[in-house]
Amino acid sequence: MECLQSLPACRSFGDHCTHYRTFCAVPWYAQALEKSPFRDKIKSVQQTAMVPFGLYLLAALQLPAQETPKPRRQFEVASIKPNNSGPPRVYKEPFALSPEGRLTATNVTLVDVIVRVYPTRRIQLQGGPYWIDSDRFDIVAKADASDRPLEPGQWQTMVQAMVEDRFKLKYHRETQEKQVYALTVANEAPKLEPSKDGEVTSLTPGEHGQMIFRKMSIAGLVNTMANILHTPVVDRSGIDGFFDFTLDPNGFADQEGDETPFRRKEFGERVIAAVREQLGLKLERQKAPLEITIIDHAERPIDN
Repeated sequence: MECLQSLPACRSFGDHCTHYRTFCAVPWYAQALEKSPFRDKIKSVQQTAMVPFGLYLLAALQLPAQETPKPRRQFEVASIKPNNSGPPRVYKEPFALSPEGRLTATNVTLVDVIVRVYPTRRIQLQGGPYWIDSDRFDIVAKADASDRPLEPGQWQTMVQAMVEDRFKLKYHRETQEKQVYALTVANEAPKLEPSKDGEVTSLTPGEHGQMIFRKMSIAGLVNTMANILHTPVVDRSGIDGFFDFTLDPNGFADQEGDETPFRRKEFGERVIAAVREQLGLKLERQKAPLEITIIDHAERPIDN
């Protein structure tokens, strides 16, 4: 089949003849067709279907090659040793990362590491052996000898690679409808003091059961509440920043002759009351879809 129009009428790639709805056989087009891996298929379609042939040529010439996933950058060396000192009495940030790519994690559980580098929280973890919450480790890891500085967020994927290699971690994710608490602002303004310069994030128990928060974000409060209430907590307060505050749930404990609405409440209920009365925030029950991370397999690492 030949083009019935004169060759100059085919101005550029994409112009076609009106009589036979097929592309003009200009030399560059013919060469491109011969080099296409879909040459035989395209010719067959052209001869039998009478459709705009350029669509098939575009598919042949512009089909993107499959991209090979970039390998995750890994630590050059990593030491993981048991720590038998027990849980720390005062919470302090256990992870430290130097600009040179040296990571230290002191007295941490496997769960501590997972919730730090994967998009999940303890309350949204299921499965795994019993020791992932109790066995503690000291981790020291050094990035490879590359001169490239670590990119933002890159160290998390490096720790993921280390955990999947050394702890043989395997997991999958599911979305489940769950009962949750939503943290919102109460009627009055939140009772939160901005943190002071030079403070470090910490949660310290007081003499009478208070919880003393320093340089704590609302996300940190949410995670603490989720662990205490054994229920996922979602942040819907819209509050950003770091704050100093104290929660005293035992201020709502039973007292002889106490006729307040908080009488005989369980500890979790006292915590909810303390959040409302002492912080000006509310915890309300709702249902929401949550992504649950299910641990299929994990092993204790070999000492090194």
